[in-house]
Amino acid sequence: MDKTFKKVFIANGLAAHIMRIKRYKTTISYCIRYRRCGYSICVSASTIEKVKAKFLEATRPENIENYKKKHIKSPNNTVRSVATEWLKTKEKNIDPRTLRDYQMNCNLRIFPKIGDLRISRVRTSDITEIIDAEKGRVTETLFTIFKGIMLYAMANGDITYNPMLAVKFKKAARTNRRALSPQEEQTFFERIDLPEFEHYKPFFLLQYYFGLRPWELTDFHFENDFIVALNAKHEHNGEKVYKKIPVPSQLKARLDLSQSIEYNHKTDVLNRVFKRLMNDNTVTQYFLRHTFSTICQQYVRPDIVKIWMGDSPESLVGRVYTHFPDDFMRKQMDLVKFFA
Repeated sequence: MDKTFKKVFIANGLAAHIMRIKRYKTTISYCIRYRRCGYSICVSASTIEKVKAKFLEATRPENIENYKKKHIKSPNNTVRSVATEWLKTKEKNIDPRTLRDYQMNCNLRIFPKIGDLRISRVRTSDITEIIDAEKGRVTETLFTIFKGIMLYAMANGDITYNPMLAVKFKKAARTNRRALSPQEEQTFFERIDLPEFEHYKPFFLLQYYFGLRPWELTDFHFENDFIVALNAKHEHNGEKVYKKIPVPSQLKARLDLSQSIEYNHKTDVLNRVFKRLMNDNTVTQYFLRHTFSTICQQYVRPDIVKIWMGDSPESLVGRVYTHFPDDFMRKQMDLVKFFA
């Protein structure tokens, strides 16, 4: 923009700047600009006479208030308020358990430290301090939460830079689970009938004989010699997916399937009870799932076991085009020999 001269024009008691601006090779326009005392007035025209007339019209008492700057008080965009908004946008997009985990981590680990800090004042060091104070997979969850909050804040104009860009994601070390050994299986069946484990026995047996994940115990029923259980790791068009597994004959001798079984225990509580049952603090409920898979693969094809486990077959044929009949699945389960 070529400004060839700049002068002052005084009208209605206001001293404004006049600028001649060269737009193109042969085109010149004139602009009068006034930005003082809470007003922002800018008019332009092709000649000085026209631009002065526009400015005089704009500064008349009945018009000048239209050019008064509107001071919009910026909201107190704290980490707590922005995070709460972000969590609300996630209600329909993520699993309810994941959402509760995010909310818990915000309330316990983020809000007490920087919850009342304006989001624009959060530095990378504030974030890394919170993440580095934790261990295991909690650090991954905190990284995901902070990343989501900051991207949401950027999208809404609350911040101009993203402090998460300088935070490196660190994958937590995984603890490899395993199947129960024959000696551990013997301990399991020797102690499962003790009175102190009576309320938990059905759920441990369901995990052993069907390889159910802890969360899948919350949604299952028996139907024509099969168990129909939630597949916690899969959805189809936003709807729940269920898996169908034949009931092993050995389970029928241990559990009355005609009785209603209602799951009303927390996963962490059930896990502590399982450690007590096994007299071993190193085992977890997931050992039962690993045991189910290990036993089944000794007697039937791996692709059949994948279906029972609720895992997706690797090939398109197995994932989309294969539909085994119930009679076939029943015969496959009859081949499996569990410990007891």
